[in-house]
Amino acid sequence: MAEQILRVGVIGCGGIAQMMHLPFVRSLPAFFKIDAISDLSPSLLKAIGERYDVPENGRFTDYHDLVQQDLDAVLVLTGGTHAPQVLAAVQAGKHVMVEKPLCFTLREADEIAAAAKKANVKVMIAYMKRYDPGYRTAQELLKGMDDVRYVQINTLHPAEDDYLAIHGILRFNDIPADVLARLSEAENSLFDEAVGSAVSTNLRRIYGGVVLGSIVHDMNALRGLLGEPSNVLFTDIWPAGEDGPSVTTILSYGERTRVVLTWTFLEKLVDYFEEIALMSSANRLRIQFPSPYLRHFPTPIVFQGMENGASFEKRIIASYNEAFCEELLAFRACVVEDREPLTSVADARQDIVWLQRVFAKFQPNGLSGEAAQSLR
Repeated sequence: MAEQILRVGVIGCGGIAQMMHLPFVRSLPAFFKIDAISDLSPSLLKAIGERYDVPENGRFTDYHDLVQQDLDAVLVLTGGTHAPQVLAAVQAGKHVMVEKPLCFTLREADEIAAAAKKANVKVMIAYMKRYDPGYRTAQELLKGMDDVRYVQINTLHPAEDDYLAIHGILRFNDIPADVLARLSEAENSLFDEAVGSAVSTNLRRIYGGVVLGSIVHDMNALRGLLGEPSNVLFTDIWPAGEDGPSVTTILSYGERTRVVLTWTFLEKLVDYFEEIALMSSANRLRIQFPSPYLRHFPTPIVFQGMENGASFEKRIIASYNEAFCEELLAFRACVVEDREPLTSVADARQDIVWLQRVFAKFQPNGLSGEAAQSLR
């Protein structure tokens, strides 16, 4: 089994697929072979099929046709909730690696967990930060830190256009209007289920695009470092209106530890910044993630402490190995060595639990659905 080349199908050939997943799958020919692709855009399907040598009979506009092919695994790289594609692949007996967020609701997560158990297949969520060599180095350093008192997580997110331009992302405006309308209607129903029908369009966009679309990475990374929070103490979302949003939330870990997390969209300065800083009385540990739109940029770790009465600061570059590539190798190991994924469905479900509580704390009297229930 160790020498097995996984025959994979890819559902969704958009930005993250073109930037990261497809190039890295192709860079590992001893481990993966792309046998099928699916996308709603016929023109994109043709262009990506030609670029990655996928034969015409392996290209599908309907992902239900792809999952019926003779494949070992499926990569689900579409936008929005991924539950329909994951369920279809799992029910067809395929192992799955899926981009975040796994889904929008806890009900979807439970359905996926039950289906994967019944089919006896692996489902791994692509939280690439958890496989980042720098992050894993920080996890080891954290084991030697006592009484972490304060954690600060900051993400300064610029507009994406300049980053996307580096990769020459292909886009075509040929998805049928009725298909887009059905997807929009289904997504709105999921928002109703998750946060309630009374929530404004802007806040629904923030829940799906910012909270589950980006902050989910920070929540998962935080839980990978410290475990489960105790409570959500505060959330603010600003400014009002349609401008680029900012979210600040405060979480507690028992009586002694607080986490302050801020995600803010600062459009014009094209300098992505993301840091998790963990502070104890004796040490400070900073994990400084690079832009997720750039390949092979390392994640520096800055560690501070005291030695012989003097303070020191140590900067560590653990590796230049790309986190997106590392997670692909981890997924393959789960499949061929029958390992349980580190970033499992249960793990992703807990992220949704906590992020629904974060969102609900912003307007506890204005929500229904799962988010409102999470505060009870």
